[in-house]
Amino acid sequence: MFPAFPENATPAATTPTAAANGAPAIPAPVIRQPVLPEYLVGCRGHVLVPALGMTFVGKNAPAPTTGQYIREERLTVPYRIIRPGDRLSQDRSPQRLNVELDAYGRVVGLACG
Repeated sequence: MFPAFPENATPAATTPTAAANGAPAIPAPVIRQPVLPEYLVGCRGHVLVPALGMTFVGKNAPAPTTGQYIREERLTVPYRIIRPGDRLSQDRSPQRLNVELDAYGRVVGLACG
């Protein structure tokens, strides 16, 4: 569904403010490539390209105290949230937006299907 990471892909530098505050450093999000808005028009994902790297907030969940985020309520059905380790069904729907999250709950991929 999503292209695999190149073998030499590594996350960008860690967040310096988190490390400076004594909290564990969180690596910068690694966005899946390619994310081309013109391929996302059919499932309305082109409007979410600016949300790449933002924290995803599920329905009725509290917003994070820092950083940018996108709420699940802002997504238009049909959509599917894909978390690390999720098993995916083989059904495909060109109108469905797939939103891929990383281990920290940040949007790292968008695709129709």
